[in-house]
Amino acid sequence: MAGSLSVLLGMWLLSLICTRRAAVLGGVILALLPIAVRYSQEVRMYALLGLLMLGATIAFVYWLKNPRVNFALAMYVVLAMAGLYTHYFAAVGLVSYWAYLLVLMCRREVSYKYLFAKDWWLANILIALFFTPWVPNLLHQLEFSGFNWIERSDFDAVVSAMWMFVSYTDGLDFHVLLFYSLPVALFVIALVAMMHDSTPRKYSYLIVTYTWFPLVLIALVSFFRPLFVVRYFMFAALGLPMIMALALDTYWVRWRLYCCISMVLIISMESAGIYNVHRVGHVVHQEINSMDAVSAQLNAQVATKDEVLITYGFLYFPFVYYNTTGVTPKFYAPPNADGTLSRPNGTLIWTLVQNKASEIFIDNLDGLKSRSGRIWMLGNYIGGAQEIVVPQSWRLISTFIVEDTQLQLFELGSSDAQPNSSTVQTIESGMYVPDSANLP
Repeated sequence: MAGSLSVLLGMWLLSLICTRRAAVLGGVILALLPIAVRYSQEVRMYALLGLLMLGATIAFVYWLKNPRVNFALAMYVVLAMAGLYTHYFAAVGLVSYWAYLLVLMCRREVSYKYLFAKDWWLANILIALFFTPWVPNLLHQLEFSGFNWIERSDFDAVVSAMWMFVSYTDGLDFHVLLFYSLPVALFVIALVAMMHDSTPRKYSYLIVTYTWFPLVLIALVSFFRPLFVVRYFMFAALGLPMIMALALDTYWVRWRLYCCISMVLIISMESAGIYNVHRVGHVVHQEINSMDAVSAQLNAQVATKDEVLITYGFLYFPFVYYNTTGVTPKFYAPPNADGTLSRPNGTLIWTLVQNKASEIFIDNLDGLKSRSGRIWMLGNYIGGAQEIVVPQSWRLISTFIVEDTQLQLFELGSSDAQPNSSTVQTIESGMYVPDSANLP
């Protein structure tokens, strides 16, 4: 819904600053933008942020057209505030509006000094005040997140992001001339759109600033503090189709044939990008798990009094999603080498279960009991290696493997019990063939 509405808002924005033809062209290109298609299929904040930022831009344009209409500025405040509460990078998008107003200050054709308008400053003060209640949470998050998982970026990372926007591939395997041709082409397209903008307020400058200012600013900051993550710029990437539409609309009457050819090339590249989206899938980390298949097996076999133990943190909440057993899964967090506890401290995703920490987190398997005498253990399967050393009294009954996820059933026995033979059922990558006969 957020992705589809973003297409409509993009067309609305183009109709405000250009022609209906530009709105239609931009709508087609925006609807096929691979990065937008990718994150419109994922229930995270990126598609929603794009929707909110486009809405804020529309409200901003209405205010530019009539600075005395406070309703437009009020809507800008609401949408900008919602954007900040959706993702912190909304702040970078909001700064781009200030950059654009600074450009207007240098234009003699624009008599109204938007940058010094009292209403504009009041609107931004309200945005800051509405965000103030979240600042303690932000500071608390920063205590536990050093962004050490974000790689330091370079110029190639920025170019690679452009390829991800339009074709959903990093482009690193391309010939060097082809790899760098994309930023050159996008720069020329933006230059064409700006040079032929005859409106007094140069609305094309706004779209170009909205698109490129966040990317360039964070790229520069990332040389000192790595923050450059491609998906964080999805909201800014929504401006690329609008810039292309503005450039095509400029020459549509004089060079219609060439514009049609350009449109076909753009759609062809985006179509290849959509193919890449579906080929690559939605893998964010280099892991392949089929929690639906594993959970279906467990849901079908678990007994009410069984215990379910998760040994890999990234599997805990996916299993919670698929879990229909009525059993609250536990999480095994073994002590560190120095003997200190390694259990989550209630920050990040573990905030969701912190109120049940004493019930969920286990740091000693010897003390784990089960009223049925059976424990299901769900964890990683890497090269056949057993990651967790289980107590000697646990007898392995069966093993169920799907791709890199392993589900094992243990029966608790006495400390001098000997392990018995077990059944191993392996499901190859992408194939799920349920065979409950192999499990007790």
